[in-house]
Amino acid sequence: MIVTPISPDSDGTLSPEQQYEITYRAVKNALWHVPGTSVYLVFLIFAAAIGLFTFAFPALGSLAQGDTGLFVLAVGLFGLFVTGVAGYRIYQLIQ
Repeated sequence: MIVTPISPDSDGTLSPEQQYEITYRAVKNALWHVPGTSVYLVFLIFAAAIGLFTFAFPALGSLAQGDTGLFVLAVGLFGLFVTGVAGYRIYQLIQ
């Protein structure tokens, strides 16, 4: 989408069409960005929780009981990876 800049008239005022365009763009951006960011943040929180509670913690429990198989280690590392990526994206989103 190509956005053309809106410049005021020679007397420094905006025409009603330009005012409408500015208001329309601002409302459209607010309606898409705020809920979209909120939904994305909730998704990342659930992804981090699933990575920890479904993959990393059970694998850590198996390793603590002495099951040192390669599959258990891979599942645990995958869970930590998912949690790390989600945590990093949450950190970037909050900044």
